[in-house]
Amino acid sequence: MSTSKLEPILIVSDAHIPYHDTRAFNLMLKVGKSLKPKHIYIIGDFIDFYAVSSHSKNPNRALKLVEELQAGEAELSKLDALGATHKVYLGGNHCDRLQRYLQDRAPELFNVVDVPKLLHLKQHGWEYVPYKRDTKLGKMHFTHDVGVAGRNSVFKCLDTYQHSIVTGHSHRLAYVVEGNATGEFKLSAQFGWLGDSKSIDYMQCARVLKDWALGFGVGYLDPSSGYVYITPVPIVKYTCVVNGKMFKG
Repeated sequence: MSTSKLEPILIVSDAHIPYHDTRAFNLMLKVGKSLKPKHIYIIGDFIDFYAVSSHSKNPNRALKLVEELQAGEAELSKLDALGATHKVYLGGNHCDRLQRYLQDRAPELFNVVDVPKLLHLKQHGWEYVPYKRDTKLGKMHFTHDVGVAGRNSVFKCLDTYQHSIVTGHSHRLAYVVEGNATGEFKLSAQFGWLGDSKSIDYMQCARVLKDWALGFGVGYLDPSSGYVYITPVPIVKYTCVVNGKMFKG
């Protein structure tokens, strides 16, 4: 039987920079330094794009797109420093805020301004996957969402893909494995978020605290088989355990 070296993967859940939880984000980076990932997947909503949201906005935040982008690039550079040779940035529905803003209010700039250009993703070695599209590593699919959220979204994502799938968007930690009559199995996983619950101003704070969980994901690709073995990493009072080691934020 041939064997191959497993390739570490770091999966960065919804961060909503600059409205992220800095302690949680830095804890994820600390794990990343220990993991030494070959692959990094940002699974959407890395930047909040609050300033170009179509929702009613807090005037104190409304005109700060430049600050959002600067903060996003700063945190992106910290992920770059982990040394991964394969880096994928998936667009999320918050990235789509910029797309819709340009379509509706500045169509002249529609093909001039976009997320990859603003964040210089190509120059820093990131592959960009637009919102509502997916990508694949081995036999595992990655996309931000399938148009649903909530408690049952982990099942709905599995129903949509009928293949193993990693999604973001729901801000929940969820992991389900289902099989079929032929003995084939597939999983659906969501890794929480890295945002700051105190920054949420569009829903009742009790719901945020009840339903959303801080976390991220780690995994390993077996290149000989294409199987991806992934594990949710819940952040509990700014601590987490990965590969038998405790990390503290």
